[in-house]
Amino acid sequence: MKESKTESLPLRRQLGIAMVETYNNVYERSQEFFAMYGLTSQQYNVLSILHDAGKPLSTSDILKEMLEKNAGVSRLVDRLIIKQLVEKNVNTGDKRLIDVHLTEKGEALYKKVNQNLSGVDHVYSVLTDEEVNVLIGLLKKMKKE
Repeated sequence: MKESKTESLPLRRQLGIAMVETYNNVYERSQEFFAMYGLTSQQYNVLSILHDAGKPLSTSDILKEMLEKNAGVSRLVDRLIIKQLVEKNVNTGDKRLIDVHLTEKGEALYKKVNQNLSGVDHVYSVLTDEEVNVLIGLLKKMKKE
């Protein structure tokens, strides 16, 4: 039996490739989930941040809270404005800042997606709870280095 190209690589490089391939698969599947609601995962993340804050936030505050750090947060917000999910207003305390807040439509969509969020977790259903806990522990261990 012929060895695959990846299997002939050093073990830790195989791990790196497997992690990238897995991330790409999980990311693609999550994007498919959010697309059912006319969103990307990044746009949902912005809605979630604004919902959890319970008050308007500047784009720099949103960026600090984002799971996927995205220098294009202003473009994300602009796309959400076009969809009428958020609005921007000049900050009353500091005219140089722009506050972003959820619209009623944005709040309603956030709640709808949030109720069905287990659909995005389906990608992990091949793992047992014990395997998920082990994997989380290993990933945390790698992050500490």
